[in-house]
This record gives sequence, structure tokens and C-alpha cells, in this order.
Amino acid sequence: MHLVASVWLFHFGVTVVSGFGTINEPLVVRQHNEHEIITRLAFQCPSARGSDGTCFESRSLDQLAGWHVNVLGIAVTGAGFNGAVGAPDTLDPVPEGPEAHCDDADYLDVPGYPQTRDEANAKLQSCLDHMRRRFHQAVVSANRLLDERHRIRRDMVDLSRGDCAFAFPTWQSDGFGRAKCNAIEGLGRALHGIQDFYSHSNWVDSADPNKPIGVSNPPGLGMNGSAPFLDLRGNGTIPPDQIPRNLTTGCFALPDNPEGCGDCEGRITHGALSKDKGIIHLNGTFGDEAMDPRSEASPNNFPLAVQAAIQHSRETWADFREEMLHQYDMVIGGLMLCALVRDDPVKDCRNRTLAIVVDNSLTSKVKDGIYMEEAVVEEVKSRLGYHGLDHLALIGINDQGAVFRYPMGRPGHAPFDFPQPAGELRIASGLELGIDETIRAQPETYTDRGAILLLATGAERLEFSTETLLKLRRASEEGIRVHYACLSMPAGLSDRIASQVVWAPCSPGDALVPRVLKTGGIAAFIDGSANGTPPHFANLVMDRGLTATDDEDSDMQHTRIYPGITLADFLSSDQHTKSFTYPVTAGERLNFTISSIAPNEEGPEACFAVTLWYEYLVTEITRHTRCGDSSPLSLVYQATESFDLVLEAEYGDTMLKNELLHREEILFIVSVASDMPEKAETTVKKSTAILSSSRSVEIPGVTAGNFLTSETVEVVSNAATVNGRTSTSTESHKASDHGQLPVCRPTPEPEPEPKAQLTCAVPIMTATLLANNLTAELEGDDIATSSRVIGVRR
Repeated sequence: MHLVASVWLFHFGVTVVSGFGTINEPLVVRQHNEHEIITRLAFQCPSARGSDGTCFESRSLDQLAGWHVNVLGIAVTGAGFNGAVGAPDTLDPVPEGPEAHCDDADYLDVPGYPQTRDEANAKLQSCLDHMRRRFHQAVVSANRLLDERHRIRRDMVDLSRGDCAFAFPTWQSDGFGRAKCNAIEGLGRALHGIQDFYSHSNWVDSADPNKPIGVSNPPGLGMNGSAPFLDLRGNGTIPPDQIPRNLTTGCFALPDNPEGCGDCEGRITHGALSKDKGIIHLNGTFGDEAMDPRSEASPNNFPLAVQAAIQHSRETWADFREEMLHQYDMVIGGLMLCALVRDDPVKDCRNRTLAIVVDNSLTSKVKDGIYMEEAVVEEVKSRLGYHGLDHLALIGINDQGAVFRYPMGRPGHAPFDFPQPAGELRIASGLELGIDETIRAQPETYTDRGAILLLATGAERLEFSTETLLKLRRASEEGIRVHYACLSMPAGLSDRIASQVVWAPCSPGDALVPRVLKTGGIAAFIDGSANGTPPHFANLVMDRGLTATDDEDSDMQHTRIYPGITLADFLSSDQHTKSFTYPVTAGERLNFTISSIAPNEEGPEACFAVTLWYEYLVTEITRHTRCGDSSPLSLVYQATESFDLVLEAEYGDTMLKNELLHREEILFIVSVASDMPEKAETTVKKSTAILSSSRSVEIPGVTAGNFLTSETVEVVSNAATVNGRTSTSTESHKASDHGQLPVCRPTPEPEPEPKAQLTCAVPIMTATLLANNLTAELEGDDIATSSRVIGVRR
């Protein structure tokens, strides 16, 4: 494309050109953003669908194709953005030269023509070399899309700061230095030359049959298919036998007209040959008006040139994808390509792997747990990406080794067929296969993007534990996140179990729980008798972050908790707080149960505070501090309005302002029970919508008070709200010999130290409501009121 009427151009900041048009100016130069429309037809995604890797999502396509402004269906002259494909026509300070547009390779096979075939071929070679340099620019620029750990860099792909800035000669870099812009620029400039070749040459067109062949009416080749010598992945010179003898492009000089002037006098001109001024609709159809001499010679010339340009643009993008995978390998190159076509690649280009390790021991069959495992697996599969980014493997485990293994495949096509259960549970073999599958699938970049989902219906035998802990340590070292779920099926099957296999229930005190948490995953204990828990578990995994890569894009401030699922978690000097949220419905009564789990050994007591928040860090409902291996603390809450209630566990004795580090880590468990078990919930990434109608539940002797939040709080451990008056305890609680003691069992620890440690399992208790113990005799000033029940945190 070339410069005409420079005064007008500087006013609008773009050029008026010949060849496929870059701007929207239908009246004077009769252009209709032809480059933009061709590029959109080549690369736009189907409506309301994300990119599958072959198309560009809308904001990314804007950068490649450009965009224009219509008001009431009328194009606003000069308004819009040229995009990368229009960058060679931009005044910067002048458009790129003839090599960027495949101009000046004109030739006519008649005696005395001013340019020989070899000279014309040299001009084609110059055009090809230019496009290859731009193509290579895009490949090299993509290298900065990822950091040294092969994670997408947000600053290099962010389009929220505005359109890319495509400049010319020494200024050719995006104004913000974004690698995505640099890569798209190189690709767009290469595509510009590809598209111009079909507009500026006689490759696909026909001559006017009513005029003699000559300079003003060059022959048409009428070729089907793309020009094979325009191979941007190749190198070297074009083989002469690939260039038809009568192939020609147009010589360009101002003023551009069929007669020619200056250096183009007596030659085939751009004005005589180009097919560039036609109307293209985004549905692939064309307007009726012919707008240049070559289109007037044959009305099919313009549509044929457009269709060839679209086809070769797609082929160039396919070649680019192949080159990226060749240069950077399948995983890294695929991630880079995803970053170019996706509008939010940090979120969408996960390229994650998940190995689901299922319990197919005999216990899983006898306890009917295998059916629940199937439901969990199917729900997790439904949350994975289906565009070739996420991959899934299914692995079965028992004491006979891996009974079955499905290698990594796309989630939508991953097979799922449990074999006949047999033997005992042996977790280590499944973990080993899961780790190997993850590393095999992403040999260079599995770190932070791999996960293992471990499902069990019971605890493995003690003699198997050492190997399991070693595998969990390896997973953590490899950056593979492990999520663990024990599926506790309904009681009443113990006789059947005992007659067929040795079985022990899962326990939060099992040694594998802290090891799982140290990988960054979740440890959950699911009540198999509760309705709807499998999808809730999938929500927990995704909200916590399936892999460590997901953490960077996570906006989850609190972990969502669900009735029927008990969660284990850590507090430490490095992680002082852990918070959980539950969307309470007006009239709903909740019972939170919190217990600490610690080794039964002498030493400083482990203290942690538990706080209920109406508005997190602003309006506090109640707070209690626990020290030592106490019996479970139960907080019973009656709601009179719907809101997101937050429960926070905090490291240390916060009530006494004791900042001493009591223990390196505190392992605790938290669960919630609701009197609305049938409440329907639809959980998504950011919020939970309550679909059911609420119903209030009366508690004998308890009425709503006139507090700021209008809630009634009952705390089983030394606090309650009765008739609007509150007594509460803020002192530390020590473990009592009269309380329920932890259940401990020795488990081997695969550390260098030979000493085995005791790991204690605190049973999950159903709290006893103390409202009935607080009688109506407690009236007036007989009940001490605490100002900490509701207040503002300072």
C-alpha cells in the first residue's frame, strides 16, 4: 500500500492506499478496511466460543486485524485502529517499501519489456525475504511471553492498557514492550504481504477478454490454490520452476494509474492490476460494486483474490503454529500460542495435567464407595478445559499394584471404566504412577501445573504408610499439588467389610494429611450419606486451585466450606490465618466444629483463635482462643438475614496478645452442619447463589437480639446468647483429662531421624447444644455481657 494525498493522511493519522485497503474511506479512495475484514474472516472465532487454537478471541483479533468505527451502519472515515495487518500502510513516517506489498515484480512476455523475468523474480524474492523476517520476528518475540519457569507473564500479554502500538523502522516495538504485541506485529506484517500478493498479482485473476493482452491488460493465470513459493518457514531462493513465466505484480509509482509514469512508464502498473476496492461482509459475501479496472475486467477477480488471501492467511497461521512447536517444543510452544490467541491467557492457558488416583480396593466395592468415586471423577472432569489445554489420567490402586492406568488425554475423551475391585488399598503405587504421568506429559514445564487427585474409602494399613509419605514428599518436590478426599460411606456395613477385608476408617490424624497439605492441596473427609457432596468437592479443589499455577489468578479470599465435608488445614508462623466462608440463608442454623490435632508430646501448647465475622475484619460476631489438644469447639449460629459468614482461624494466643511461637505448625479441622440440608446451591468461582427459599428454625429459649447484625450466637464452649443477652469466654482453654482424648496411633515418618512420632486423630464430634442448660432464671445482670461479641476490629 502506498502514500497518496499526504495532507489528508496526516490529518487522520493513517494512509490512503491502493491494494487491499487498510482504512475505512469509501467516498474518496473507496476503501472498506479490506485487510481488516480478510483477517477477521480468516481468524475470527465462532460466536460466544473461546479459541480452540486456530482462531483469535475478540480483543486479540483486534490487535491483529484492527478495528473501525460505524455509526448507524455508516463508517466513520479514518476512525479506528489499523492493527498489525495494516501496520505496513501506517505513516511512520512513511509506509513500508514495495517489498512489504510484493510490488514491482512486474513482467510481460513480450520483446523489449523494461524488466526481465529474472529481475521480476528478484523482486518476488525480496518480498518473500521480507515476509520471512517478519514471520521470524513473531517467533522470536514469543519467547518473552513466558518467564524462566515457563509461566505466562501477565505484563507481556495484558491488553487492558490499550491497543498495541505498531511502529516502523527503528521504532518497531510496542509502546508498553508487550511481547504479545511484538509477536502479533511480526505475524500481521507478514500476513499483509501474503494478502497483498493476491491483490497485486495475476495469480488468481483473469484478463479482460474484450481487450488485447498488453501492459494495460496483462494475462491472468487463473490459478487455484496458494502460491507454493511463498513459504515463510523456508529459506533460500525461490526455485525458478515454481514461478509461472507470465506471473506479474504491478509496478507502483505516484500518481498510481493504469498508464504508468516515472519508473513505471511502459510497465504493468499497480493501478492496472490490483484488485483492492471492493466491499467484503463479515459473513463472507461481497458487495455488487466493482471499484478498480481489474475488477471491471472480470467481476470475479476481486472475490477470487479475497478468497485466496483468506486461505493463504490461514495456511500461514498453521505454518506459524508448526514453527512455534518446532522451536519451543509441544508444551512451551503450545502455551505461547495460547497466549497469543486468548484474551485472558493467564486465566485460560492453563496447560494443566491431572492424574486422578482412585481407590479400587475391595473395600471400595463393599462400602459402595466406588459409585461415589465415579461421581467425584465425573464432576472434576467437567471442570477441566476441553480445548486441548488440560489433560487427564485415571489410575486405579490396590495392594496388587496398578490394576489399570489410562494415560494422559483430553478430559472430554478420557476413558472411564473401573475394573472389578480387588485387594487392599495401597496409595503409594497410584501416587508413583500419577507423578510419572505428570512428568511424562510435561517434561519441561510440569512444575506448578500438575496435580494429583487422591480418592480413598478408608485408611491404608500402617505398614504401607512409609512408602506413601515418600511419594507425597516427591510430589511436593516436583511441584505437583495433591488433593486428598476420603469418602466415608454410611454406617452399617462393618460386618460385610470385616468378612472380606481388613478396613480402617480415614482419620484427620493420619500422617499423610499434613504431607498432602504441604503440597498445596486440600485434605477433605466427605460424608457419603450427605447429598450433593461430589460436586461440592470439585468446587473445593477448583477454588483452592487445582494446581499452583491457578493461584496466580485466584481471587478467592476465603475457602468455601460445605455441610458434609470436613476440611483439614494448617496454621503456622508463616501462615498466621486461614479463613472459610459459608453463604448463610436467613433462618438457617449452623453448627461449626473446630478441633486442633497435634502430636501427643510434651512441649509448649499450641494456641489458635477462632472468630466468626459478619463483615470480615470489620464486624466481629464472636471469638474464642483454644490452647492444647482440646475437645472440639462448637459454634452454633442462628441467622436472621442472608450474607456470607466468615470463620477465621488465627495462629497464636490472640486473646492474651501472646506473640510467642507455640509450635511450628498447628493442624486443625473444621466442619459445618446446617439445618437446611436440602438447600440448593450453585457454586462458581467468585460467589455462591442460594436458590432455595429460606425457612426459620426456632431454638427453645433463644430469641434474636438487637445487635448490629441481628443474629443470635450460641457458643457451646462457655458462651451463649439467650434472650438477647450474651455471656462469653475469651480466656484460653487447656486440654482437660476429663474431656474426650485424641485417638493416637504410631505412624512411621520417612525422615532421616529414626524416631517414630505419634500422630493423633481427633474424632469429629457432634456438638451438644447448651441452650437448654441456660435457663430463664438467668436474667438481668446475672449474665455477663462481652463487648467483643460484636465490634469493630482495630
